[in-house]
Amino acid sequence: MKKSFFLFINTIFIITFLSAQPPGRSGVNNAQGNFSQYYNKTLTEATTKNSTGSMLNGFNNEENTVGKRFLFDEWVEGDSVIDTKGNLVNTTAFNFNFDKLTGGLLVTQDKINNMLVASNGINSFTLKNRGKTYFFTHVNTIQPDPFFLEMVKSDAHYSLYKRFVTKYIASNYRNDGVIQTGNNYNEYKDENEYYVIDAATKLSQRVTLKPKSIKASFPLEKEKVNRYFKEHNNVETDEKFLTGLVNYLNQ
Repeated sequence: MKKSFFLFINTIFIITFLSAQPPGRSGVNNAQGNFSQYYNKTLTEATTKNSTGSMLNGFNNEENTVGKRFLFDEWVEGDSVIDTKGNLVNTTAFNFNFDKLTGGLLVTQDKINNMLVASNGINSFTLKNRGKTYFFTHVNTIQPDPFFLEMVKSDAHYSLYKRFVTKYIASNYRNDGVIQTGNNYNEYKDENEYYVIDAATKLSQRVTLKPKSIKASFPLEKEKVNRYFKEHNNVETDEKFLTGLVNYLNQ
């Protein structure tokens, strides 16, 4: 049984989800398991290279595509899934990935049938891949609905959170014989957002990866911020730089 899911992101592009399920959708029931009450929708075809019903072992492998839709290139382990009522969800025998396009947690038991977990049912979860841990949570101080990746956590100073924002831009190449415009490839473009929370004021501040924005986000730490910039004057002000600065200010 086939179904097509169409996700409209703003008004600038369309992504088609194709879901292939056996009669009666018995596979979906198996995949839901303990996550059934958080069910949102299935996503059985992760990329155009996966035939319907095939195992989703290879993520981010679409031909003629720049960028990545999924956080990981493979299914990963996960635990500490807490629902909005504070209950621990049993993750035994489940594998996970994070869909940057929809901001949803992708869950499977058999790597064939799968579901995107409704974000309003889950409060936080942890994913593990190649020795690194990723903790996602809702942060009401910033926005109540999306999942944020916790990058730095401090109850006394500054915390740093990242929201994955990825947009799909379809190939728009045109050649009228005289002028060539657009790109001849599809693209998953990251426009991630970063937020700092001051434990003293309980207020959040959005910060971009620009020196002016970073400095303006810590008005009471001007001396330390300037010192950090001076000590790292040959370093690009990227995500690693911002994380290092927040850790430095928390010392």
